[in-house]
Amino acid sequence: MTGVVSSKPDVHDMVVVHRHFRHLFAESPDLVRGLAPGDTARAALVVDSVRFMLSCVEAHHRSEDEFLWPLLGTRTAEHAEAVERMEIQHHRLEDLIRQVTGALDELAANPRRTLCEQVATQLAELRSLLNEHMDEEEKVILPLAADYLTVAEWEELGQLSAAKLDRKYHLRAFSSLMAAATPEEQRMFLSKVPKIAVVLWRLSGRRSYARLQAQLHGASAG
Repeated sequence: MTGVVSSKPDVHDMVVVHRHFRHLFAESPDLVRGLAPGDTARAALVVDSVRFMLSCVEAHHRSEDEFLWPLLGTRTAEHAEAVERMEIQHHRLEDLIRQVTGALDELAANPRRTLCEQVATQLAELRSLLNEHMDEEEKVILPLAADYLTVAEWEELGQLSAAKLDRKYHLRAFSSLMAAATPEEQRMFLSKVPKIAVVLWRLSGRRSYARLQAQLHGASAG
C-alpha cells in the first residue's frame, strides 16, 4: 500500500503513552540522588521503579524500531530524514539505558553517594533526551502515522509494544498509564483492552499502583 490512507487511526493514544513516560521519568533523578548511603531497603524500592520505567520505554521503542519506522520509511520517502533522526535518537537512548541498567544491581546493594550521583546524572540526561524525542515525535511523526498507517496497523503497533514488555509488568504498566490519563482517555483505553485487564485494573491494579507510588514518593519526601 502506498499513499495516504482513507481511514485514519487515532494517534492520540501515543500522546498519552508519552505523558505516562514523562511522569515516570520526572522525579527519577531526584529519587536516586536522595538515597541515603547504606539504605538498601529504600534503594531496592527506587531501583525497582527505575527498572520498571526503563522496561516500558525499551518495549515501546523496540516496537517502533521493528514496525513503525520501516512502514513510514517505505511510504513517506520525502520524510526519510525525520524517520532516520528518530532512529538515531533511539540509539542514543539505548546507550543511556544500558549505562543506567548496568549500575542498578550495585546501586541496590550499595547506594553510596558517588554512585547515586552518577546514576542520577545519567537519568537526567536520559529524561532530557527522551522528552526532546517525544516532543519531535508528536510534532512530526504522529501526523505522518495518522496519514499513512491504517487503523489495523496502528493497533498492531500497540499490541507489539505490549507483547515486548515483560508480563510481570503488564498490570503495573496499564495502571501507570491510566494514572496519567484523563477520564475521557481512560474510557478510550478501557474500550480497547481485553475485559480481564479492565477487571484486574479495577479490582487491584490501580490501588496497588497508588500504594507503590505513595511508598516511593512519600518515603522520599519524609
